[in-house]
Amino acid sequence: MAPLSSPFLNTARLAALTCSLLLVACGGGSGGDSPPNPPAPVGNSPTARIDSPTEGTTFAAGDTLTFTGSATDPEDGTLPAGSLTWWADLHHDAHNHPFQLQTPGASGTVTIPVHGETSSNIWYRFHLKATDSAGNVNEVTRDIQPRKAQVTLVTVPSGLQLTIDGQPVTGPNTFTGVVGMERDIEAATQTLNGRSYGFATWSDGGVAKHTIATPAADTTYTATFTDLGPVTNQPPTITLAAAATGTVGTAMTLTATAADPDGTVAKVDFFDGGTLLNSDTATPFAFSWTPATAGAHSLTARATDNIGAATTSTAVVVTVATPQGPDTQAPTIAITAPANLAPNLTGTLNITATATDNVGVAGVEFQFDGAALGAEDTTAPFAASVVTANHASGQHVIRARSRDAAGNRSDWTAVTVKFGGTVALPAGFTKNESWVDGLSNATAFAQAPDGRLFVAEQGGTLRVVKNGVLQAQPFVSLTVDSQGERGLIGVALHPDFATNGWVYVYHTTTQNGTHNRITRYTAAGDVAAPGNPTVIFNLPALSSATNHNGGAMHFGNDRKLYVGVGDNARGSPAQDKTMLWGKLLRLNDDGTIPTDNPFFAASNGADFGAVWAYGLRNPFTFAVRPSDGRIHINDVGEVTWEEIDVGTAGANYGWPGSEGNERVTAGITGPLFTYKHGATNPEGNGAGGFFVGQCIAGGAFYPANGNFPAMYRGSYFFADYVTHVVGRVDLANGNAAYAFAKLDGDPVDMLVGADNALYILRRGGIVKISAN
Repeated sequence: MAPLSSPFLNTARLAALTCSLLLVACGGGSGGDSPPNPPAPVGNSPTARIDSPTEGTTFAAGDTLTFTGSATDPEDGTLPAGSLTWWADLHHDAHNHPFQLQTPGASGTVTIPVHGETSSNIWYRFHLKATDSAGNVNEVTRDIQPRKAQVTLVTVPSGLQLTIDGQPVTGPNTFTGVVGMERDIEAATQTLNGRSYGFATWSDGGVAKHTIATPAADTTYTATFTDLGPVTNQPPTITLAAAATGTVGTAMTLTATAADPDGTVAKVDFFDGGTLLNSDTATPFAFSWTPATAGAHSLTARATDNIGAATTSTAVVVTVATPQGPDTQAPTIAITAPANLAPNLTGTLNITATATDNVGVAGVEFQFDGAALGAEDTTAPFAASVVTANHASGQHVIRARSRDAAGNRSDWTAVTVKFGGTVALPAGFTKNESWVDGLSNATAFAQAPDGRLFVAEQGGTLRVVKNGVLQAQPFVSLTVDSQGERGLIGVALHPDFATNGWVYVYHTTTQNGTHNRITRYTAAGDVAAPGNPTVIFNLPALSSATNHNGGAMHFGNDRKLYVGVGDNARGSPAQDKTMLWGKLLRLNDDGTIPTDNPFFAASNGADFGAVWAYGLRNPFTFAVRPSDGRIHINDVGEVTWEEIDVGTAGANYGWPGSEGNERVTAGITGPLFTYKHGATNPEGNGAGGFFVGQCIAGGAFYPANGNFPAMYRGSYFFADYVTHVVGRVDLANGNAAYAFAKLDGDPVDMLVGADNALYILRRGGIVKISAN
């Protein structure tokens, strides 16, 4: 307690304090032997003020901004710097990212990166929090907006292709950027309308691929090409595969493999003799054909490239037989209600279907989100119902199939719908949003065999949660660069943690230049053992961009350490297999590189031998399925799509040329599931359906032997940092996705605990979802 002569103890405060002491001494208000309630803050709140940057300040990339603040208090007077805390966030679209973490004091500087978020709708918010001696708090903010300019890229002749940060555009193309933000532009030799064009000059004197800083005024950059003359377009190649025999009325799959040596395959047409059966414009090129007549059918596939050249495959003769003996023709089925893409459904949803058969329909089965919806309905009109309030608001899928008396079944038919309302969890589950509180800017977590959780905080502290209690003493505290998305951003435990105690962390260090590093500690109980940790792997120096660091780490079933690395806000390196940006790495537990990595032989001992898969933007979360080692990579998109990719050795996921299911050409592995940043028109149409978000996070495979109801087992759960939605992908039903939960805050990581509950890490705590 301050002495009576202290300037921070005025008469009113002394009276209040004396009263509080008397109450405690006499047991008043304490409820007998219970500890007393803490006194409420006394007096008025302080007044905080941001002095710099001033109101109306604007910024350009590369600017260094000075922050200063001050605060006064009616009782305390001018508050010292130790009573102030300041920080800053980067805002864009409908969400924000940490830029400068909470920093004690009244002043500091930040430098706006010249690489990073390239959209022009970004701005920064500075915060100042003042706390007086009585615990009263006042927080104020100041927003600063960017200076912008338009950049127009022109080609001569017009209509040729350029790339911006590795993404293709057709000239002329205009974008608005933040002044000073650096962009990579490239002009490459190409063909257009049967002629070849080679790069000659850029109007700014740059080489074919070079970096520009967005100028202070609107500027046009012109790429001039030399007409190299006509080119002989090489036609595509194509082969067709189909079964040798079939049966009238029974579907069979026709699969075409097509490629183009000097362009792309625009479409594949399937023919029965001269009759066009179907056209497909995206890989894999396939068609489900149901022959209607018996006899020999000569099937072909014709590939057409982007120039218009076409090649027809060698014919495949399929002998189609007339059904013999018992009934082999499957019935048909159609869901008549609800309509596909019906939005905002509430109350009891009545589902109806019609079915037909050449002999007679024996019954109709209904499914809701992959689970049987009651018993088979054996009497027309075929119907079922579901209570929407028992399921999370958002996307759901209803399916139906019919059966005849001979046991023939139709294929499942499905409609995708959206449940309205504000239901945050299905019936039969409990959600504890504050299972653990008190974390500061949490980024990742991992679970030990004994159930302890190791939680990384961006500022450099690795915390331990034991039996649902956040331990006061950190496992270890590292000195990190925590600007933007840097810091302590990944943690993994060795498969033999129970015996060796090895804890791996992914963190941003400033030793020998700013870069990300993987370091191994040894646990001694709930803290790191004394002594120096082991540096496992150093990543290359970071650019000025503070985002897209990746950071996720997990051991696979092969006992190798898999590491997600972002593109450091420069898209092009994601396609360069000799660089580590935009990759999933695979390491031995000591940091050496496995010799069976896909690019090890070509690396000659260089670090890029660690590359296991490439073409990623920011895989800051991924998951490994314990049953078989399957990997799902959550890759955060830029303009349009979020995606879940299946991890495969040597796979190229396409970034920056491909995002979501766009421009998935030969050699690119498309996503398992993808959803858009904004609603479609009509709502729910296209890939992802009704799912909307801007930053996919988390990721956990729910085990087949878990205690969640059967319909949830085997699913892949994911979350979105911006919309706070938790969804699940049904791997047994065409990778359809369903809404599962809605959180109160921003999820960053996810795991299934030893108790089979689903744990979701938020920036400030851990959410626990368990089955009742």
